[in-house]
Formats: sequence, structure tokens, C-alpha cells
Amino acid sequence: MEKTSPAPARVVALKLTALTLPVSLRIPFIRRCTIARATGEVEGLMLDLSLSGAYIKSDRPLVDRETVAIAFRVPGNARLIRLPALVAWVNSIQKHPVHSLPPGSGVRFLEVAENDLRLLSHAIRDYCLKNPLYRQYL
Repeated sequence: MEKTSPAPARVVALKLTALTLPVSLRIPFIRRCTIARATGEVEGLMLDLSLSGAYIKSDRPLVDRETVAIAFRVPGNARLIRLPALVAWVNSIQKHPVHSLPPGSGVRFLEVAENDLRLLSHAIRDYCLKNPLYRQYL
């Protein structure tokens, strides 16, 4: 029987963090972002965040199935995160003035590097720990 070396501690910790956070868990995340499109960059406002994607409001609507890159920062870290994403759905009208999302788009991240995954996980976990309604998801 062949011995295998144990995984580095940081990789194990990252996998445990990602496993304990549901990929679909979305948190409110109001942050400015930049959206790189084939036609150029536009400013946007990220309204929620998960490990797998985000909801973004932009003055220039995104197109369903469009490939973009989203650049933003998470609280407590100055590094700019830049993630390739696919526009998964488009919300063209706000159905209710209070109880629905404003016009915008849901994007699904296509690739998330290990360091970026760590930052996203930490931001989501930190939000959940500070907010009793979300703490139940940890």
C-alpha cells in the first residue's frame, strides 16, 4: 500500500471553509463594482454575493448569457478581486417597489482562484456571524 502525503494545512482549511458554507448562500452585499464587457467597462452596484455568483445593478443592462468580468473589493481587504462571470439571468423590471430586486442581472462566477475563494468565504462567513438571521446557515 502506497503512502500519500497529507494535503497542506491551508488547502485543507480552505476546503473545510468552502464545505461549511452552502454555495447558494447569498448575503446582502452593497458594493460598487466594475463590469468589463466586450464593449468596454461600466460601473455597477453589487447587491448580493455568494460563493457562486452575485446580483448586479447597472445603468447599462447586461445581456443574458453575456460573458463579463466583475471587479470588486470585500470588506477588510484592499485587494481587487476580478472574476470572470456569465450573466445567468436578467431582471428587467422591479416587480414591487420594496419587496423585489431593482432591475439588474444575476451573474455566475466561472472561475474563482483559491485566494479569491478564501476572501469570498471570509466575507460571507463574517457577515453571517454578525447577523442573527444569517447565523443559522453556518
